[in-house]
Amino acid sequence: MTPSCFPIRVVAAIAAAAISLAVPACSGSSSPTSSGPVAHFTPDTPTPADGSITMLAGSSVGTAISIRVTVTKVNTFFGAAFRVHYDPTSLLFRGIDTSSSFLTQGVTPGDVDFQADAASVGGEVIVVATRLNPTVAPPVDVTATSDLLTLQFQARKAIAAGAAGGLLSFDDPKQVCDGTVVPSGCGSIAVTWSAGSVTAH
Repeated sequence: MTPSCFPIRVVAAIAAAAISLAVPACSGSSSPTSSGPVAHFTPDTPTPADGSITMLAGSSVGTAISIRVTVTKVNTFFGAAFRVHYDPTSLLFRGIDTSSSFLTQGVTPGDVDFQADAASVGGEVIVVATRLNPTVAPPVDVTATSDLLTLQFQARKAIAAGAAGGLLSFDDPKQVCDGTVVPSGCGSIAVTWSAGSVTAH
């Protein structure tokens, strides 16, 4: 395998884990508001375990809320592909923010790829976050809880604590890769996944 083919194989393998990835997500036409319900996020695991991908609360303004997707103590982290399930009648997906991602540190924007597709499957955001060429932008040893990216949602209506409309989950297929290529795709890293729920009142 030549070096020029290597990153293409890795990215293809990571993307295949999420299935049907196309273009970065559009958000929505609604605008966040400071009136009406105030949105909050409660993580299922407030203190992330080692070897995990965990949603944690970010900032919130009125109905708009940011949810951090974090990685804790995962060695040789090169990229991830996963699906986030949500109720589109209760929540509007507005996009992702990658400015705080540890994948971008020490590399150029052309060395990383972020995709978030909320159009292909109703009620799911299909996400890819990866470096592209391990010989140029190598895998990262994540030693402390660090941001992979931030999901941005808006509450469409009031959501009570524990209501199904506010629940978020990581759905299959989901995978973390170490940057190597194996016959079935990429070298997979076993992690635990933990999400949470949104309230708005």
